[in-house]
Amino acid sequence: MPGERMMDAAQTPDFDTYPVAETVRTATTDGRILTLEWSDGLTSRYHAIWLRMNTCDPETFNLDTREITRSPLDLPSEVRIEKVSVRSDGAVGLVFQPEGHAALFDPGWLRLHDYSNGGRQDDAAVEKVHWTTAECPEPPTFDGSDILNDDSTFTAFLTAVASHGLARLRNAPADPDFAERFAGRIGVIRDNNFGRIWNVRVEPGSGSNAYTALELAPHVDLATREYQPGLQVLHCVENTTRGGRAMMIDGFRVAEDLRAEAPEAFRLLTTVPWHMSNRAADSDYRWNSPAIVLDQAGQIAEIRSIYFLRGPLNAPFDLVEDLYAADRLLHEKLLDPRYRMLFDYLPGDLMLFDNRRILHGREAFDAAEGRRWLRGCYLEREELESALRMAARRRRAAE
Repeated sequence: MPGERMMDAAQTPDFDTYPVAETVRTATTDGRILTLEWSDGLTSRYHAIWLRMNTCDPETFNLDTREITRSPLDLPSEVRIEKVSVRSDGAVGLVFQPEGHAALFDPGWLRLHDYSNGGRQDDAAVEKVHWTTAECPEPPTFDGSDILNDDSTFTAFLTAVASHGLARLRNAPADPDFAERFAGRIGVIRDNNFGRIWNVRVEPGSGSNAYTALELAPHVDLATREYQPGLQVLHCVENTTRGGRAMMIDGFRVAEDLRAEAPEAFRLLTTVPWHMSNRAADSDYRWNSPAIVLDQAGQIAEIRSIYFLRGPLNAPFDLVEDLYAADRLLHEKLLDPRYRMLFDYLPGDLMLFDNRRILHGREAFDAAEGRRWLRGCYLEREELESALRMAARRRRAAE
């Protein structure tokens, strides 16, 4: 059949490479399921419909963009595998019916996407380390003197942010433009009502406590938005003041400890929304969310704690007192020294942290003595994840 003409080499539906140490020993099918036996003894199983949906050829994919060009309705509702073979280069050849469509599959791609044995792990997935100051008294710290050109240190720095929620560069340039250049090396900077790049320094009449010398209680930024920024950059351009130590708290560790010690308070803080509001002369941002947000698996996904931007609580009448009591327990923990990492900013220091996990703040400082100037911006978590995936892709391509 004309449809049985295969491409000369197996393609993959992305721009990655998939080196694999194991080879396909046998390949069999009952029409509905493809079964592969690998040289290390693993057995993998794939449905015919799954394979047909992922054939990488010009009839299904645009090989320039690696984007699908056919919808599910363009393919038969019932798909069967008629023929299966293993080529000398290791590629698995299939012919699908009723189309008579022939396709080649890269063995490394099949092995990595083996959903019968747990499925592919995200290249950007890094094991999370939830910490107190006993385990992490200082931010994971890296040399920033050549970070814009040093791929190895850059990747290690981003990996620390993914695991611990924060990391610090020391000895980076104390250049006012450095925060923007560094953030741009990670990905796209998120604009907002404070500006694409903003300054944290004493500015009378600015309308925010951040631009004073006052203490800032631990908080996350822009929790008043439907989608609060995932990452925050803070870069120290100048600091000759006395006081003002930075404060970082692992909100995920605090929340997990609260879950274990006060389960009813934890339940209230993860199910009843607070009203958060950031009202100004020219903008009015509001959002309702629990203080602790869980994902579908019940794991802690984000912290929305910024009490100084709360509006009036609008909760069921019988829950109000219990909710305020639960909130008090949370804030008592945030004041506990074992959770509060404290450190000074030196000129050139840059902090990158997960703004939906790490609460940050500062001690008060003396504005009459010296100057303090930080530059900052926001990115999203997926910019960090994309950068880590690209680092993994380059590493595999070099192998």
